[in-house]
Parts: sequence; structure tokens; C-alpha cells
Amino acid sequence: MKPLIRITLLSLAATSLFALPRFALMEDVSCGSCHSYQGGGGNRTSYGEEYARESLVMKDFALPWENEDSEFPLYFGVDTRYQMIAESGEDLRQFPMQFALYGAAELGTLIAHAEVSRISEEFRVTGGLRYEGLPLESWVGVAKALPVLGWRIDDHSIFTRGGNLTLQGLAQEGMPYTPYLESPELVQFGTSFIYGFDLTVMAGSPFIDPDRAFDSKLFKAAKMTYRYSGDLFSGQVGLATFDENDLIDGSVASWGVSSHGLVWLGEWSQMNGWIQPEVTNLATFHQLSYRLFQGLDIVGRYEFFDQDIDLTTGAIQRMSMGLEFFPVRGIEVKLSYRTSTLDLPEASSDPKSQILSQIHFYL
Repeated sequence: MKPLIRITLLSLAATSLFALPRFALMEDVSCGSCHSYQGGGGNRTSYGEEYARESLVMKDFALPWENEDSEFPLYFGVDTRYQMIAESGEDLRQFPMQFALYGAAELGTLIAHAEVSRISEEFRVTGGLRYEGLPLESWVGVAKALPVLGWRIDDHSIFTRGGNLTLQGLAQEGMPYTPYLESPELVQFGTSFIYGFDLTVMAGSPFIDPDRAFDSKLFKAAKMTYRYSGDLFSGQVGLATFDENDLIDGSVASWGVSSHGLVWLGEWSQMNGWIQPEVTNLATFHQLSYRLFQGLDIVGRYEFFDQDIDLTTGAIQRMSMGLEFFPVRGIEVKLSYRTSTLDLPEASSDPKSQILSQIHFYL
């Protein structure tokens, strides 16, 4: 691992179903409090359903099969997104982003979850089993899922989570964590033996570049997070490092601060050996959001990606601004404007702008 990577740590992210980490900061809880998967995503726990009813949506309504007094340990749901992209001089693009069915069971200290999703024309099954009854607030689990070492942002076009699938001039425009990655098999151990502090270590099958897998080597990762809550603000910082087959390695730094409806999220992500051997690429983002009122958030974001960490040429920058509207539980509507600038001598200096709209259904 290069010295620079050891000094400036970064971010790794994975697939997600309605995992918005700013909500965890605002509520001073972990993403695993609202979702069965430890890193967020997948089905909502009973706490997650209560949060949606009481703190997120403008208007709540009871679903026919719901019973407030029930302690039934099984949960089921569906999650789908539909996206439209308008760009100057281009036809309107519209497509389903995802469709997933999921379920989970909370049986005391044993938590199981499974998810069937449709990516392009393929169906995939992910899930896991976690036991939380170990001493010192520790847990152990097995899973077939992408690891979560940074913020689990619910946008696969963000540079730390996949970036531009339609390229604007670079060979790669974002980290490799697109929805098309095949999830690895993981063994995980976590502990929270100090209040506010979490440590997780994991090992599993290679997935970033499985074509280069040999000699049965593994993906290995470790992450630490610390959460703080005070009268004025709550915050979280995270550091992580990972290695795959001794050929690809990287580091993660993630942070967030929440105060009175204003949330700042940040991530710094570096990976060495992915695009080319001995070449380090960088992705980072900053996101500010503010709750105008319950059910409506304004969100602004700055992103940067450099495929060779030169920082002066061959980089792409993107800024976006938009609204996220939660009229009732089960529906989210997004509308945003974003513009990208590519720093290449042969590229046009005019920013490329897009208007994006998305509707998200979840139960």
C-alpha cells in the first residue's frame, strides 16, 4: 500500500435500498438500527418503520396488514426505483434502476435477511445471518453482500459508488462499485466494547477484479467508526482499509455532522492497482442537506474523481442540487440538477448538465 494511501484514508460503498446515512446521523443511531443489514439497506426493522412514520414522511397511513400490537419477528418488503434523465441535445432517457424483494427475521440475538434483486436481465440473491449475543457487545456473521466501509449512499452514479456508467471522456469515471458487481461471500466479526466505538473485520471472496484472483487469496478489510452525540450536534467518523489478492488495495475516510436539520457528509476514497497496476485513483464527495420541513429535504453535493491521483489533469468534477420529497410512507420523489466538468486538453470546456428525476417505491 502506498504511503499516501496510509496517510489519507478513503471510502468503499455498496448496493443499497433506501439507505440514507444522514438520517442515522440526525437520529444518532447506526444504519443497522433501521435496517437488518449491519451497513444499512435491505428491509427495514421495526425501529426503521417507526422512524418513517414519526420523523420522515409528511403523512403516514396504516397498511391493511399492519397491526401496531404485533411482535411478529418476520418482515417482508419490495423496493423499486424508476429514473429519468434529461440532457441538452439528447433524447429523454428513462429506465428502472432496481427491483428487489426482501425479507428478514429477528429471533432474539439472531438476525437473518435475504434479498432477491433484478439487475439488467439477471436475478441475484444476497443476504446473511448475524448472531449478536457475544460478550462485549460483539457479533459474528456470514453474508453474501458487498461490504460497507464508507457511507452507504443510495445513488450508484456518485463517484465513490460507481460513477458515470455513460462515460464523458475518461476510461473510468468512478470507483468500480456498480450494481453489476457480483457480491462476495463474507465472514464478519464486529464489536462495540467502548460506547460509541465500533470495530469490524471481514474476509471473503475477491470481487473488485475477480479475473485476477489466484492462489485462493481473499478480500480482506477492517473498519473503525466512532459516534458522538451532544446538545449542539452529533457526528461520526470512520476509517477503513482493504486489500484484494495483494494486487488491489485501498483506504477509506468518512465523516458526518448533524445539527438542527443540517447534515454534512463527506468521504475520501483511494484505490491502488484497480485501473492499472501501481496507479492510484481517487474519489471524494461532500454533501450538505437541510430539512426544510418534515417530508422535504434540500440536498447539494460536490464530487471529484481522478483516475491517476494527478489532481491537476485528467479529473472530473460534478456538482448537483435537488430536492427529496417523502409525501407518504412508501414513496420518495427526487428531482435534481447536476453539472460535470472534465479536465482534459482535448475535452470541451463547457460543463455537461443534466436534470434527473426519480421515483422510489418501498414497502
